[in-house]
Amino acid sequence: HKFGCYQSELPLLEQITSKLGLPKLDEQRWARHPLVYLMEAADDICYGLIDLEDGLEMDLLDYGEVEALLLNLVGDDLPETYRQLGPKDSRRRKLAILRGKAIEHLTNAAARAFVEQQQALLAGNLAGDLVEHMHGPAKQCVVQAKAMAREKIFQDKRKTLHEIGAYTTLEILLNAFCGAALEQHGGRTPSFKNRRILDLLGSNAPNPDWPLYQSFVRMIDFIAGMTDSYATEMAGEMTGRSSPT
Repeated sequence: HKFGCYQSELPLLEQITSKLGLPKLDEQRWARHPLVYLMEAADDICYGLIDLEDGLEMDLLDYGEVEALLLNLVGDDLPETYRQLGPKDSRRRKLAILRGKAIEHLTNAAARAFVEQQQALLAGNLAGDLVEHMHGPAKQCVVQAKAMAREKIFQDKRKTLHEIGAYTTLEILLNAFCGAALEQHGGRTPSFKNRRILDLLGSNAPNPDWPLYQSFVRMIDFIAGMTDSYATEMAGEMTGRSSPT
């Protein structure tokens, strides 16, 4: 099961689930709201297709296999603009037109599945996600797109190195900020370095008298609010890999 909330926000979550009438499945565990399934399906549809386009841009996928996947979904329902394309038209333009029609088909399929599974959604006992309950080519398209991305894109060395870099950045920031919170906990005097780290939060820095849990949550919130580029830049400066401008 996915992480739901911090313990500090549990009373708020309990109020929300009560107000929305979400079925309680277990202690501190509730059924997801039906609309969450639609959001999840939208995420699968959009990112599933965008990942394929990224794969084409990185020369990890062949245009023919991506085109075949989308044509199998839309069938004869091809836009007139696609039928009028010629040899001089770019792959990017062809794919953009196909993508739009594919998203239309997948969105309609997700909506149909949502209506068909209404009772299970309201009862909180739907097995799997909406994609699993989509029919025919729609379900097949999403499943195959995910498999294609998993096997041919996510395993690429460039993608792997990018992920390793992201984990390294998070490790550096978490060690630095949580380490500073830990050192000052209980009124202890932090080192000069950790005082400077705490200064980065200004008035949002955790109080030395707070429980460690609350202090760590504050630090994680601060890191989570960073953009990718800002987090990468800060981690680099903290380790001396780049100089502040």
